[in-house]
Amino acid sequence: MRRISLPLLLVLSIFLFSGIVLAQSTDASSETGVAADSTISDSTVVEENTVPVEPEPPQVPDTVAADLEEAEEEAEEIVKGGLFSEIALFFRSGGPAMWVILIFLSVGIAIIIERVIFLFGVADMKPEKFMGRIADFIRKGSIEGAIASCADKSAPLARIIEAALRNYRNTERDIQNAVDEMALAELPRLNAHTGYLAMLANVSTMVGLLGTIFGLIAAFESVAAADPAEKSIMLANGISMAMSTTAFGLISAIPLLIAHSFLTAKTDSLIDDIDRFSVMVINMLAQARKEG
Repeated sequence: MRRISLPLLLVLSIFLFSGIVLAQSTDASSETGVAADSTISDSTVVEENTVPVEPEPPQVPDTVAADLEEAEEEAEEIVKGGLFSEIALFFRSGGPAMWVILIFLSVGIAIIIERVIFLFGVADMKPEKFMGRIADFIRKGSIEGAIASCADKSAPLARIIEAALRNYRNTERDIQNAVDEMALAELPRLNAHTGYLAMLANVSTMVGLLGTIFGLIAAFESVAAADPAEKSIMLANGISMAMSTTAFGLISAIPLLIAHSFLTAKTDSLIDDIDRFSVMVINMLAQARKEG
């Protein structure tokens, strides 16, 4: 179950984010079409209602222009349609690079969820309270009871302490070797997948910059073949679209880096607890063997 949990989270997160973006893109496109149809119909009605029988009144062109401006403003408000529609429009403006960054972000979120469940749920077992019970069993001479208490847990600390307890009758060197052997098997579980978050953050930033470069190249190529009056507008629109990829790359990288630092600090804390309490158990077993 542990092996398939991360791939399952990856698939679910990718489909979730992709579905949200596609749904909002479809809504935005349909709303744009409705807005365009309403604008055409409104302008047609306005023209029919304001066309004079005689060409004398000079107010007719101004009225038509004002009505068209109001219709365009209403169409823009319809296209916006809330936060999710704005996000969808922002996503579509960036081009293919946005999908690549979205995949990296989805993978990073899946890793974060899996690591939080493991580090703060499975591995974090309140070691002080747990070691208090183990110490009571050792003082009472009930090694089997201490082993049974460890066997109920799947945390790395419990497995390492169990390895020490099962070698109770051996020498102190043998107990230390058993602890080291189990630590080599359990400590990678604490560090698993966390390093990928920093890699995904860096790659997301670089993909965003790459998308900006390609966007600027496309913008300058389109400006080169445009009319002089339209060059400034096309260049501004092209640069705005190109910068969307950089913005999304940073939006993806910043939380991934924060999560990487947070999870790394938690992992280091758990490793420190393992080192401290494993030495404590070795000393307690040596003392109990001397007294026995």
